[in-house]
Formats: sequence, C-alpha cells, structure tokens
Amino acid sequence: MEKVSRYKVISHNTYEASNGDAVRLIYATRVSKVLPVKRAVADDLQAGRVPALGEQQLDVLRRYQLLVPEAEDELATTTRRFTDNAEDPGRRHIALFPTAYCNMGCTYCGQTHRRTSLRGNHREAVRQRVLAMLEHPRTTSMRLDWFGGEPLMGFAAIRDLSQAFAPVVERRQLDWASVIITNGALLDIRKIRVLARECRVTHAEITIDGPPAMHDRHRPLKSGGTSFWRIVNAIQQALDDESTAGLTFGIRSNVDVHNEDAITELLELLAARGFAHPRVRFGIKPVHSWGNDVSAIELGKRHFAKREAQWLVLMRRLGLNFEILPASPAPVVCPAVTRSDELISPDGSIFSCSEQPLVDHLAHTAVGSVTAPWAEGAGLRPVGAYDDWMQEVAGGQRACSSCEFYPTCGGACPKLWRDGYGPCPSFKFNVQDRLDLVAELNGFATPAGAVQ
Repeated sequence: MEKVSRYKVISHNTYEASNGDAVRLIYATRVSKVLPVKRAVADDLQAGRVPALGEQQLDVLRRYQLLVPEAEDELATTTRRFTDNAEDPGRRHIALFPTAYCNMGCTYCGQTHRRTSLRGNHREAVRQRVLAMLEHPRTTSMRLDWFGGEPLMGFAAIRDLSQAFAPVVERRQLDWASVIITNGALLDIRKIRVLARECRVTHAEITIDGPPAMHDRHRPLKSGGTSFWRIVNAIQQALDDESTAGLTFGIRSNVDVHNEDAITELLELLAARGFAHPRVRFGIKPVHSWGNDVSAIELGKRHFAKREAQWLVLMRRLGLNFEILPASPAPVVCPAVTRSDELISPDGSIFSCSEQPLVDHLAHTAVGSVTAPWAEGAGLRPVGAYDDWMQEVAGGQRACSSCEFYPTCGGACPKLWRDGYGPCPSFKFNVQDRLDLVAELNGFATPAGAVQ
C-alpha cells in the first residue's frame, strides 16, 4: 500500500503544455526536483489521494518520491538521510581563517576584526591537521574554504598552505572543492590566477551590495577608499582569461532597508558588463543577525520574498544565472551539525559553526584547539552545540518537523533557530513565483483564467 508524500509543493497556477494539456507543477522536496503533471493528477495528490494511473505513470511519481510506502515515517527517513550524511567518514570539510582582520567596515557585520594572522605554531598545526585528513584512507572528498575576516589579507598564508595540500589532492585523486569567501577589494587578475592555478580554489563568493555609490557606502573600506570597480574589473578580466576557467564566481548581494531599491540597477549594470556568463551565478540574501542586532535595518521575510521574486524575473530577462529552486537536497544542513566539518580561527581555536569565530561574545563556544593532542591526526572534531540538530527536528521540537521543505533545506541554520530567529529560506515564501519561472523556462504558458 502507498500514500502521497507530505513533502511536496504544488503550484497554485495551472499551465498549458505544448500538447495542450493543462498541467500543474510539483516541487518534490525529497529529491528537490520539479515535475509537471496533469491537473487532475495534481488535484488528487493535493487531496492526499493516490491517482488512478497505470503502473508506468505511478512509477514516475514513486521515482520523485511523491508516492511512498504507507507505513513509512517520512520525517524519520529524512532525518536518517541527514544523519547518515553527517556521519560519513569519507566526506571532510574544513574552513580556515588565514586572518582575523578585514579591510571593510560593513555596518551589518557582527564580527570583531583584529590584526591577527595564522602563523607560527598555529599555521604548522593547521597544515598537519589538513594533511592528515587528506591522507586518511577513508577520505574520499574534501572541501576546503578560506574564510575571514577578509581571507585575502592573509594571501601569503593561503598560498603557503595550498602548496602543501595540492600535491596530496592530485596523488590521491580526491573529489575536491575549495571556496574563498571574500569581499573582493584586494582581488586582481594576478591573485585570481594564483588562486585558480596554484591554490586550486574552485569558487569565489564575492559580495556586491549595489551599484558603485551604494556598494561603496554599504561596504566601506576602512581606508576610506572604494572597491566596486576594482571588484568588477577583476572579475571581468578573469572571465576573459582561459587559465582561470576552473574558477567560478558567486555574486552575493546582502539586502537591507538601505539598499533594497538599488538592486535592480546593480543587476542591469552587471549584465551590461558581461556577467551573464556561465561562470557567474547570482544570489540575493537578506541581512540577518550575526551575533549582532540588525532589527532596525533587516527586511521582513515576506517583504524580502516579494522583492526577490521581482529580481528573479529581472535576472531571467537579463540572462543572469541564478538558482530558481534548489536542484538537490542538502547533504547536511551546515558544518555545525557534523563532526566531519570544522572551522579553525587564526588563534588556532576550532569551532563548529561559521557564525561563531571572530564574534567576541561567542569566543567561549570553541570546541577545541588545533594545537591540542587530539587534533594531531585526522580524527573528528569534538562535539559541538548543534550536532544533535537532526534529532531535535525528528523529535518535533522545531517548526522544520512539519515543514514540506525540510528535506531540501534541512532547517537552514540551527544557530539562528536557537537564537530565536526563524531562518527559513526565501523560497518558502515565494515558491509560486519560482514555479512560474520554471514553467516559463520549460515553455509552459499560463492561459487566461487558469489561475486557481
């Protein structure tokens, strides 16, 4: 016996397929895929009825996990998947802070920046810890992030450590990814080439908060200078340089009450500058608390979702790349829930959550030190505050327990939930607009009078 899965979102709108069929779209969140089905089938699924279809058509619904065994506890199944991934010893993820300093003074940032860098005994201990992970026979995949502060303030440390890691990755043929999260103000084509070729960085996440005047006001350099055109010019040069072809770029815009009206101009400007490029993807995010109070400037969730839906339509028109809906479920929600993941600050402290290092009142949340005896090998980091997150959701203690998006997002951010901020992703609030975009991309029309 089978039942209809609880983990689905069905479009309110009805569309006309190329063959004239009236269809609705279903976002099957257990597999994070969108499926068009005839309106009558969608109506059955929405009502919780298994449609009267042939076995071949039912198999499609089973493959998308829209039909599941009647006795299955779907929340438990989803939690077990997250837990299994979190406990996978072959998948390792480490984030290194080469410096605690940042050359920007963004008002919405919750970090405290000091001129501390990863050096001496701490740098050598980090080198040995990462090498032990890379060499461990059970390690099959590794993601190494460069974080901060502003990691490019510690460019020499990045280059030095990468020279030790790259040969091991090559020799062991590991599944490798490396991300640098940077404000971009220190980027130039020389550094980008070094990051791509020598350091094996595969993705650079760069924040641009508006067109030139707005960005430079929203993300001011402590020196009093400007950064917008330096960032844009560096990325443009990289996109024209085939030697950096293995490096992709994410353009992130952090939005609050000050710059929400400037995002349209930014998108149009960057499209005109050639950023409608296969190596560039855009993401627009609301400013949120990072251990600090941003209540005076943050946007309400539904307000942001409404504005974002308009920006998504604009990006589609401009040919910019962006994620309409997640195309695969989160393996784990974030580093904070798995002991295979850790973050090492410049003073050698090890944290489980990316929003804890460099935040003064959270310094006590460090779970250990890279110079401690346990850190000399490739063992898992000590237990952190959020390693029991999946069990908390499975026990019905969070709103995620009853949310249809839980298999896709995993809860978004355990820290923010426990701090009292609901971190639900914006697609929860504008999913219909996103499904309309999916319909458009697939050639489905919205006939007059078809909106339910």
